[in-house]
Amino acid sequence: MTTQPTPKRWRPRFSVRTVVIVVTLVCCYAACWGPTKTRGIKDVTDVVEAAGDDPKRFVDDATIVAPFLLRVDDITTVFLLCGAGPYPTRRYYFWFFGYVGELPYERELWSM
Repeated sequence: MTTQPTPKRWRPRFSVRTVVIVVTLVCCYAACWGPTKTRGIKDVTDVVEAAGDDPKRFVDDATIVAPFLLRVDDITTVFLLCGAGPYPTRRYYFWFFGYVGELPYERELWSM
């Protein structure tokens, strides 16, 4: 009676050093949630309100999507022939300990 050899199972090949580095980077990224919540919202709100060329522009809501990534709903009151209308726009910003960069994603929440 002949026995068939069992097929070899594929096993990922990585070292302990690689696992330690990956786990450390993931933990550092997750640890940045606190500073983003405490300092990031204030920094992004200040930049959005200061960079607005329209004095009627203000931040309605700023929330955290992920560490270093914030979502800002800002409102610009536009005076039209039919009256004043607020137009909220949702924008995304990258925050890195004082540096604030606007990401190219933007959409209008509702319009008149």
